[in-house]
Amino acid sequence: MTFEAALQQLEVGRKAKRLRKLWPTIEGRLAEGVSHAEILALLNQNGFALTERTYKSYLYRYRKRRRAREQQPAPTHISTLTPENADLAQGATSSTSTEAERPKRPPIFEYDPRGIPELLR
Repeated sequence: MTFEAALQQLEVGRKAKRLRKLWPTIEGRLAEGVSHAEILALLNQNGFALTERTYKSYLYRYRKRRRAREQQPAPTHISTLTPENADLAQGATSSTSTEAERPKRPPIFEYDPRGIPELLR
């Protein structure tokens, strides 16, 4: 037996990692109407030994990661420069701007954390 074949036969020790491949199927069965209790019983029959609380925690984490992946916007890149977007690409890359182009900052004021001395007398 080769080393690679022996490594492939090793069982993954963490339950969460073993469940990762099963979550899409489990979600599909839940959508079809199978109860959480039935799925948990089937998982436990197949060597997972999960409590209800652990199962629900794993399910919550899976759904949270899936939502986060779905909400991430796809990156947009300007792949080809056309006359319409050439000036946009140039403006995005140029970091030098003149003082007139920068927005004006509001004036600062002096603040004494000890209060107004005239009022403290």
